[in-house]
Amino acid sequence: MKYLIKKMLRDVQQNYTQFIAVFLMATISVMIYSGMASVWTGLSSTVKEEVDETNMANLYVSATNITDDDVSDIKDLEEDLEISLICKRSFNTVDGESEIEVNTVNNFDVSKFTLISGETYKEDKEGIYLDKDYAEKHNLNIGDDVYLLNAWGEEVTLTLLGTIHSPEYIYYTGAITETVPNYEKYGYGFVSNNTFLKLNSKINYTLAKITTSSEITDDMLSEILGERFVSVTKRADYTTYSRVEKEVEQMKKMATLFSLVFILLSLLTMYTSMVRLVNRQTQVIGTLKGLGVKSRQIKFHYALYGLITPLLGGLLGLLIGRLTVSKVLLNVKKTTLYLTEWKLVFSASSFILIAIIIICCSMAAVLAVRKVLKSETTDILRGNINQGRVKKELKDKYFLSNFSYEFRLAIRNMSENKVRFIMGIVGVLGGMVLMIAGLGVKDSINGSNDYVFSKQFTYEIKGILKIPGSVLEGEDGLQYLYENSVEIKTDLKDKKTILTALEDGNYYHFYDNDDNEINIKDAGVVVSRHLADELGIKAGNTISIKVNGDDSFKEIKVNAITKTLTPQGIFFSKDALEDAGIKFIPTSFLTDQKDAEYYRNLDEVKNCITREEQLNNTKTVADSVMSVVKLLLLASVMLSVVILYNLGILNYVERIRQYATMKVLGFYMKEIRSISISESIITTLIGWIFGMLIGGAFLKLYVKIISFDTFEWIAIVNLRTYIIATLVVVGVTLVVNILLNKKIKKIVMVEALKSVE
Repeated sequence: MKYLIKKMLRDVQQNYTQFIAVFLMATISVMIYSGMASVWTGLSSTVKEEVDETNMANLYVSATNITDDDVSDIKDLEEDLEISLICKRSFNTVDGESEIEVNTVNNFDVSKFTLISGETYKEDKEGIYLDKDYAEKHNLNIGDDVYLLNAWGEEVTLTLLGTIHSPEYIYYTGAITETVPNYEKYGYGFVSNNTFLKLNSKINYTLAKITTSSEITDDMLSEILGERFVSVTKRADYTTYSRVEKEVEQMKKMATLFSLVFILLSLLTMYTSMVRLVNRQTQVIGTLKGLGVKSRQIKFHYALYGLITPLLGGLLGLLIGRLTVSKVLLNVKKTTLYLTEWKLVFSASSFILIAIIIICCSMAAVLAVRKVLKSETTDILRGNINQGRVKKELKDKYFLSNFSYEFRLAIRNMSENKVRFIMGIVGVLGGMVLMIAGLGVKDSINGSNDYVFSKQFTYEIKGILKIPGSVLEGEDGLQYLYENSVEIKTDLKDKKTILTALEDGNYYHFYDNDDNEINIKDAGVVVSRHLADELGIKAGNTISIKVNGDDSFKEIKVNAITKTLTPQGIFFSKDALEDAGIKFIPTSFLTDQKDAEYYRNLDEVKNCITREEQLNNTKTVADSVMSVVKLLLLASVMLSVVILYNLGILNYVERIRQYATMKVLGFYMKEIRSISISESIITTLIGWIFGMLIGGAFLKLYVKIISFDTFEWIAIVNLRTYIIATLVVVGVTLVVNILLNKKIKKIVMVEALKSVE
């Protein structure tokens, strides 16, 4: 067996280009997938640990004035149920530049916070515990004073007792107008009951956090709380926490779908490489068999070809992915999420991927050897291996007669080597698909953002009213909105989303799939396309909705589906809302005025944001996606280069004798080069055409999958993307062809034509 090992090492040395190609393909495939998988596995693991350590609630009950008697009645629903009551309210800082959401609790049995620095929490201690990011952004240290305006507009000074983190605030934006965390403007904190009474006249517990293993329904809670009951939310739907699951799911989708394409390309190329490598050693296999080496030893020997190379490549991919891809993605996620610890954990799926690559390569080698070993030793040495039917020579059809001799010879060569021809097409096609998808995602995100903030929204400022139902007296030209959470029930599934009702105005526009504008006043009720697809809603369908605060579902007819990209939800005209029995209570307003500071200083306005600020926030979210796409794009370019170069080298090795024979027969070098170029042009052209067609379809699927629940991106590919993808893929093909032509020129004919008998 040791001689077979020596032979394998010698074969690796002699055929190093093929082995390096297999090694690199395994490395790149594992590097990208495992690097991303380490981030989402580590993120999920860390969040789970924080949830367990803080005893995070799995049920959130909103109601007005929850009492101790209510707590007692809720506890009777289950023996092991734990419950904590929360009162929270946002207070502005004295300088008016930021806002802190202050929490106070009746006990910390459920949803404790994690102390990062400072004193241990005590119920009678006066002061405030602030989230770490807000404190760092405002240069606050333990013992510093925090200045807030209380409910009466008076200045209150609180001592910073500690910095904290709560898993319920992993993704905290502070206002519905913000789409990314902004620690300069928004933070959160916890105080004792006594401290809270300095800020507010009374403590009215409006949120009950519950840990329970039983199913507690709305009806059960409604029976206990009566008309005070508002809603119940599961942990998975709790906004500031559920964002983590959405981020993880998006990473999985991005990595899985994109990686699937180049992993399949890699596997196909590696499989072909191993089969070709074995087939070139037919006489060697016959010699080994003739010398008495057992078949199982020969199979094992060649199985090692497909074991060691991808194994080493896969392990290197794990290491590089951990040091590069994971680090880059981790830094991106830190801009939108906050955790006490960021861990990278190897995913089991990464090792499964390595195993799949090894099995594919090893099985390719074993199956190829097995096919050879079925023949007699003498036949193997003569090269007569299961030839089957003799292929008929390709005749010069009339449609080929007008082409040059070199072109017709290239056609004949491709017809006789269909696998080589198909693999060349697949290599070009795969490179085009990956390039178009990678570049197209950027076009799609930018195009979607432009669509939303130039065509869908035409206001300049969106403001949030401090008291829902109030209006700005003396302000003309405002369009008021009513926004609330709503539960939708369909035959397909139930979902909580956003309801938006609009007064008459010209700042918020709706379009159908053909970009024809929908008049919301005439349509009455419309549903966003992404949500409609998810729930199986079509125009004319009747659905059931329950608005947050209502106690029953209402039957609503959907009159149109709108290509609204964000927000995703259901939209009403004011009249249609009131016809459905739901009161229109203004919660925000739109205006075409540009002086944001003027509206921020109004007593009736809680907060406002400009359209430009919204666009920048959206771009921040998009940048986190694009950083991942750039990694995938880089990997796709590297993989395309490796695959196309490997295919070219394999074609050259297989045809050395043919090229040498042509030189002996008197073919000029330019004629041989012309034949090689003709084959390359035909292969590249076919692969390019299919790549252009499939690339666009793949991009549509990819963009649809990676879209957020709250923002649908639409697939857009401009001419520049097609040109860049074409130049890269075709350029690589031409460079490979030039390199191979140089190799053809250096062929030593004595060695190439030496008898193999």
